Amino acid sequence: MTLYKLRKGFTLIELLVVIAIIAILIGLLLPAVQKVREAASKMTCTNNLKQMGLALHGVLQLKGEFPALNETNNGTRGTNPQGNEGRNSGLMHLLPFIEQNAAYTILSDSGTFGGVSVLPFGPIRDRSNYPPYVTQIKVFVCPSNPPPNPIWGTAAWGPRSYAVSVGDTIVNNHWNTSNRGAFSRNATRVSDISDGLSNTLFMAERAFGSSNNRSIKGYFANNVAGLNTMPINCLSTASNGTFLTTQSVMTDRPSGVQWFDGYPAFTGVCTILPPNSPSCASENWGDSWGVFSASSNHSGGVNGLMGDGSVRFISDAIGTGNLSSAEPASGAMSPYGVWGAMGTKSSNEVSNEL
Repeated sequence: MTLYKLRKGFTLIELLVVIAIIAILIGLLLPAVQKVREAASKMTCTNNLKQMGLALHGVLQLKGEFPALNETNNGTRGTNPQGNEGRNSGLMHLLPFIEQNAAYTILSDSGTFGGVSVLPFGPIRDRSNYPPYVTQIKVFVCPSNPPPNPIWGTAAWGPRSYAVSVGDTIVNNHWNTSNRGAFSRNATRVSDISDGLSNTLFMAERAFGSSNNRSIKGYFANNVAGLNTMPINCLSTASNGTFLTTQSVMTDRPSGVQWFDGYPAFTGVCTILPPNSPSCASENWGDSWGVFSASSNHSGGVNGLMGDGSVRFISDAIGTGNLSSAEPASGAMSPYGVWGAMGTKSSNEVSNEL
């Protein structure tokens, strides 16, 4: 008599059922993993801003004033040695306070790079052979931001996803000696901030240019008229997070891809349009003024640094008052609601609505 041994195993249908169950579990688990990852990135982003808050106060302790929006070393691309044409960010003085002493040592001295002699605190902005300009500074980058798009054919520049606040100033906010916000061409002292440090926004996230170069996050519209009288005009340049195909957009130089640039078109924010709105320049290259909005890759808003070093999450739904109102005069209360009030440093506004 022949005896047959029974072999235990899975049928094809059973295997397919197991595979289907595993696929369903992965589908359920993946969003949770993504949420955990984004929560970790958001926490790192918050900590980066706190470190910059400490660094800003380090500069204050050392110099008696906060860094300026931008600074000049009295040189141009045509001088020898070459200078920065008055547009280098005052945040370069944060470097010694965020463990970037090596970059600051080079930056604060004259030298020759790529055969070009430069003054202390830098040459013109497009010198990719100048080491401080290509330094990747970790604390300047929110990990939620995708890698930056190339600029002028290279992605080697040091990016920055945190921008300084010029408040609700629009006209000449790149060059005014005193903007209504915390940062102007002249450095701000604590005595200038009569609204109080805890009530005044110093910095906010601004996503740097990546992926779709018509996205409102990281790019800005060119030649938008009437921004100072009707800032709401900027909203009509885009739809669903993307600039309209009929709208000219600055794509050669995305915002935030050069940490050392001190012009608001690239590294500044206005507290006018709500976070994650479009940004708009009054001219063609971002070398002048405009309305530049905070933005991030977090859901529902952006992180903001207050003057006392605290960090708040600012919702896209924050009150923005009357966006059809003209730019306010010096000392006047902001017409742009809670968001406008947060940006002003000396307009007798205190908001407890956040």
